[in-house]
Amino acid sequence: MKHIRSVFIFILLILAFSQANSQVISSAELKLMRVLNSRTQGLPKNLLKAKTIVVISLGEDKQTGLRGDWKSVAEEAHFYISRLGIDPVLYIYIDDLIAGYDVQRAMAVQMLRREIVNLLFISKDKVEGRDQYIGVLTTFNKKPDFVSHNQPAWKSQTSDLEILFRNLHRTIDRLDLERENFLIIDVPEFFRDVDIIKGKRFEIFNTDLRIDRLAVPKFEDLPLPADSQNASPEIVRTIERENKQNLERNARMEAIMSKYPYKYEIVPYEYDEKKLLTKGFQFVLMRINTSGENVRKLLDYDITEEIEELITIKKSEDGSVSVKSIPVKGTVYKYYIKHINSGDIYLGPRWDGDDNWEGAFSNHMNALIRALQKK
Repeated sequence: MKHIRSVFIFILLILAFSQANSQVISSAELKLMRVLNSRTQGLPKNLLKAKTIVVISLGEDKQTGLRGDWKSVAEEAHFYISRLGIDPVLYIYIDDLIAGYDVQRAMAVQMLRREIVNLLFISKDKVEGRDQYIGVLTTFNKKPDFVSHNQPAWKSQTSDLEILFRNLHRTIDRLDLERENFLIIDVPEFFRDVDIIKGKRFEIFNTDLRIDRLAVPKFEDLPLPADSQNASPEIVRTIERENKQNLERNARMEAIMSKYPYKYEIVPYEYDEKKLLTKGFQFVLMRINTSGENVRKLLDYDITEEIEELITIKKSEDGSVSVKSIPVKGTVYKYYIKHINSGDIYLGPRWDGDDNWEGAFSNHMNALIRALQKK
């Protein structure tokens, strides 16, 4: 009897620990700027009938910005996913999925065309100093932000990827989901590219910016969960910390833009850019942020030559020049300006990407100001 009672208490502790862990916000959710409602632990009813995209999120090296070996994680995950009857038609790294507004819009169109219905996020994160896999499964909302705030999701957190999928298997069995996915690919298909340039591409600046108004998208807040009073304190602290940093980012953006002598406004971004037109904007400043090699691929830079580093020549206000090199596989930010009506993009005459948003923003705006002030 004592043994049975001990086992029972142990099971209760595991359940309590599991429920507490399910409230941890994953790096995928944080990067998406979304918090999903996993309290019901509900699965999409069409999970074994419809197509799914698998999104991998690993912690990047803070020094180099290099992402981990996400394809190995995807290959291991594919072994379990395919046996569960889930049809994973594409594997993509989180940074490539949310690389920028133009990327997200193009990815959403591609996903609709391929009839993607569900999203499975697999994050490998540090939780209280330990490596943990956090799986989040939810539906695609058919929009460029991919998921909506507080929408229902299944979530599980474990230290082992196999256990994560055992947990998913148990949920599938409990719900008795009907399987129709039988033609599942043997090996994972990885994301390669998506067409984000709808007009022409120029490595110059458009001098019409001297008279036309420029929209500068701001950093937007991550909302608190709908039931914030009952939400995990860790989630609330994470969101509040992120939003505080966004306030600081927007203040820094204002300081840099104060040197821009032409018409502009820092505004929330509108995926329907016609709304920006109705507000008097002809141009919008766009940001792209993922690995350097994918930034260059997405913006149609020449990638025929194998390179290991990207070189940015910086010119400060006092005229001094410095050179910065960034690993091509590391995290890179690059700004460009888009003409809203035509879809033409203007990258500037020199590569000005950086390994942080502020450096890239400052590089691009300083070069733009110098170019527009020339007669």
